Amino acid sequence: MGKININPFEGITEVDLNECTKESPLKDFELPKGMFEKEDDHLMNLDNWDTQHWETILENRLLSVDRNFGYTMFYYYKGIPDDEWYMSPGKDGQSVQYYPHFDEVHYSNFYNFTYFVDTFFLKAYTLYETIGHLLFKLYDFEIKEDTLVSFNTAIYRLKNINRPLYKELNKVKYSDDFQIGVKMRNDIAHNHPPYRIDSGIRKSRGVVTFGVGEYTTSSEIKATMIGLLRSIKATFGVLEKHLPIK
Repeated sequence: MGKININPFEGITEVDLNECTKESPLKDFELPKGMFEKEDDHLMNLDNWDTQHWETILENRLLSVDRNFGYTMFYYYKGIPDDEWYMSPGKDGQSVQYYPHFDEVHYSNFYNFTYFVDTFFLKAYTLYETIGHLLFKLYDFEIKEDTLVSFNTAIYRLKNINRPLYKELNKVKYSDDFQIGVKMRNDIAHNHPPYRIDSGIRKSRGVVTFGVGEYTTSSEIKATMIGLLRSIKATFGVLEKHLPIK
């Protein structure tokens, strides 16, 4: 194939986010208010003012996750025929042909799809880290110079303080929805992107082999995104059940 012309964000002004987010488990979800506020805050409400600031950040990040899911689905449904992502032999006799069913328009759809996939997973990760910050503030967890304020650290700190909340958040954390979503986020950020065909080179016990590269189809990525959205909804369900502190 010759030069491929990519049209970044093609048709994005036409996106109906209400329609494009209809498969989201967070469709029409409303973030519960005041979960992280202290009921007995006498210091001119300074703690709660700060908490309200972080809750606004959380709300904005949740909105961003929802919007980026919608944009991703917009390009997904415009067409990315990658369920069969390689053919051997290829249509023209080549040993392997990647993306054998792509026309030029599909490359634009794929480019835009992967752009918003990246943004979705980044925003979903920051949303969980914001929950971690709010739990640190709510429980006045000590922050030392080497303390990493995060969702995982917050859960660990809850172990001897609010064990029911600790156990239920851990249940979400170790669910398939969360674990598979976090793995995809980590691969995007730190490893080989799942939506790119890798080199196909494998090395085991000093033996190097070459074959068809590994790849995650757009439909598999979509399923992982929906799973991570389910885990976000489950997380808020747990928090709403146990917070605010009585």
